[in-house]
Amino acid sequence: MIAANKKFPLSVVCFCLVCLLALPACSWVVGTTVTPTTQCVGSSGVRGATASEDSIAKTVFKAINHDRASNSLTPLTWCPNLANSARQHDRAMAAAGTLAHQLNGEDDPGTREANNGVSWSEAGENIGYSGDVSVNGALELHRLMMAEQPPDDGHRQNILSQDFDVVGVDILLDPHNGVLWLTEDFAQLAS
Repeated sequence: MIAANKKFPLSVVCFCLVCLLALPACSWVVGTTVTPTTQCVGSSGVRGATASEDSIAKTVFKAINHDRASNSLTPLTWCPNLANSARQHDRAMAAAGTLAHQLNGEDDPGTREANNGVSWSEAGENIGYSGDVSVNGALELHRLMMAEQPPDDGHRQNILSQDFDVVGVDILLDPHNGVLWLTEDFAQLAS
């Protein structure tokens, strides 16, 4: 299982992490406000996702909020637009067979989120893949992210960040290659 996380505070700084279980990661956040478009509304699933993929994504969403509650943090709100941004990225990673926050010819995560109608002041992303194409594979990725220890805990920091108020999670099951792709897009909505 491999995961990556991306977060850039103002200056674009990428740092890579390696946890004890060889879980490479990067963290990503941008602190620049995007021109407001629409806010996140509704609880609909991801465009183009199967019922199974949507169900697994919602299970990961619940796990994120469970861990936030366990740390006395407010829950994140589901954002369909962020889930669609995450879906777009999972498709790109699956097509390239590569785990990366930005593939050749693809927008960076913040631009991708904005292009999906999210007006944000902070944005972040966690990504990963697993050879277990079931809910267990997705939850194991989440468990590994939450088990990260400072200073190599970028995924955990995104999940527990007080800077975010919404999240969209996508799962893409690629049974032909035996891979589950996971993208979690986080944002603080711009006012």
